[in-house]
Amino acid sequence: MVIVLVEQQISKSGRGGKRPGAGRKKKDAAPPTAIAGLDLTSALASPPPDEIDSAAQRHLPRMIDEAVKLLIHGASEAAKITAAKEILDRGFGKPAVEIGGDAAMLPFMMAPPQAGTGYTEATRSEAKKYANLALAVLFKIATAGQSESARAAAIKAMFDRALGTVGKARMPDEFRERPLGKKEEASRSAETAATGRYATPAPPPRLSVQ
Repeated sequence: MVIVLVEQQISKSGRGGKRPGAGRKKKDAAPPTAIAGLDLTSALASPPPDEIDSAAQRHLPRMIDEAVKLLIHGASEAAKITAAKEILDRGFGKPAVEIGGDAAMLPFMMAPPQAGTGYTEATRSEAKKYANLALAVLFKIATAGQSESARAAAIKAMFDRALGTVGKARMPDEFRERPLGKKEEASRSAETAATGRYATPAPPPRLSVQ
């Protein structure tokens, strides 16, 4: 009798038993990625190219198009910044290295410019068409980006383009103070101690015997 009453109370309260949606949730299948349709067997079985530059250059026109798509339709601010910087780098080269302050007088070695190939010139010309768009995207993210890290990255990219990247000056070898050896250090310490107020007095002169 008691068991029947307990069961009636449970059924009336709606508690107890298996509830819909209870239990461990099943993991959804991973969303498909961009390489889902890639022929991995063919890509892995193909012999390596003789020159990686030539193998990659045939994809250059498509890369510019994809970078522009990211600039306009990218969901991530970080991706937009990367695409904008890549377009500007390919159109105008990397930002110059600016060395400010006293270090501006020191020489800075830079790699000599390399002659451009046909692919280089075509890519540079195509990338320059979207330079204003890239700058506009960087400015928009720098001033109104949703992420602080994205705003900081966009600000840095704009500074780099306007003033050049900040590089470390390398002290010329002739101005560097080379480390002293133990003997040289002891000798210099002895010379320093032998001068000034507390210097060791010189011995008296010897008297000559007639």
